[in-house]
Amino acid sequence: MSENKNFVTTESVIALISGLYIATGFAVVFSILFLLTSLDQAAKLARAKQVDIALNLETRYLKAILLEYSGWDEAYENLIVDLDETWVEGNSGQYLIDQHGFDFTLAIKANRQLANLSINDEVKGLEFERLMSGGLEDLIEESLQVQEGDEGSVAGYVLAGTDIYLVVLSPFKDEKTEEIRPDSYLSLGRRLDTEYIGKLESSYELPGLRLANKTEDAMSSKVLLDASNQAIGCLTWFVEKPSLLIAPKVIGIVTPFFCLAIFLTRYFLKLDYADRIAFEERLYKEATCDPLTNISNRRQFMALCQQEMAVHSRNGRTLAVALFDIDHFKAINDTYGHAVGDKALVHLVQICSGELRESDIFGRIGGDEFAVILRETPIEEAVDVLNRVRRKIEACPIGANHNIITITVSIGVAPMNGYITFDIILEMADVALYRAKKNGRNQVFVSI
Repeated sequence: MSENKNFVTTESVIALISGLYIATGFAVVFSILFLLTSLDQAAKLARAKQVDIALNLETRYLKAILLEYSGWDEAYENLIVDLDETWVEGNSGQYLIDQHGFDFTLAIKANRQLANLSINDEVKGLEFERLMSGGLEDLIEESLQVQEGDEGSVAGYVLAGTDIYLVVLSPFKDEKTEEIRPDSYLSLGRRLDTEYIGKLESSYELPGLRLANKTEDAMSSKVLLDASNQAIGCLTWFVEKPSLLIAPKVIGIVTPFFCLAIFLTRYFLKLDYADRIAFEERLYKEATCDPLTNISNRRQFMALCQQEMAVHSRNGRTLAVALFDIDHFKAINDTYGHAVGDKALVHLVQICSGELRESDIFGRIGGDEFAVILRETPIEEAVDVLNRVRRKIEACPIGANHNIITITVSIGVAPMNGYITFDIILEMADVALYRAKKNGRNQVFVSI
């Protein structure tokens, strides 16, 4: 009687697995080829987007400077109403060319007439008529159609002779009402020459960026259009092929180990990312916050104050700076211990935080020394606020070791007068604090 032996031999299993490996190998090779081709295409698209971002950032930078000047009444008066060449030289024309690298600054008055044209020495021969006929006239018309955003500011490319310029244009605006002043414009431009394109190449990591006469590859070039959508030039660049770098390494990696490496990499990267975020947040808090009171430490307070001083110098707003510390704080530490001293500091911060505005800048700059900047506060109001804080601190004693401890503070305050530096006003407040202590403490003293 014969037996039917239905079983799979070891050789069959090896052959089957080998066939699966071969089939998987072909699938992986074709997948890798497809992936590398896709990476090459994606690199081209990413580089094209990078170029667009670079040009947009440059345009935004030019617009930011333009809008600052076009909304400045003094610029309008000295450029359009009554041309003052000395003022233009020191504040607008040559100043912008030297400080910000513009190749020309142009003011246009009523009836599209030239008010002032300042040009870089390297582009001598540039004329107002060439700019207007090369596309600036179209930019003015485009500006008239703009209803939102930058309120009439536009940007585009202008062909003047054989040179292409990146140009921004905006109507002048009233500084107070921000209403557009009709029929008067300010325009700034940069020439797309070798030096400027080289700067873009270096700053934005765009290898091989250059100006060409025609499109070489639709995915590796950008046609420059003027305001009437006429092609006036072309930017091209070099795009590295990731496939040339990746293919030799990827093909040599065994598929199972490659998949495992991807999985482990993603896993550990996520863990590392989470740890790094937590670490950075902890470092930032340690670098900017006082660990006891949880308010700005000296470094952070000084940095915030320097920013506020810059805003003050630009806008001329009122502010006051105050320094204060706890009267006889050393005696509290010596009598009741440092733990009670720390409790007094935290108690003081809680009261001050409740009395001061969120917009005020409050920080601990020493052991028991605190400072505050009162934004947009005249000195009379600042004294009222600080006296209210002082009285509130005095009226809220703390309990420690079955004792009631009344805390008082001495405060020195100085107003921001004119364009003095922050170090000077801080010194004035410190002198006022010293006078407050010398006059008996528990009072607010104003720097003269």
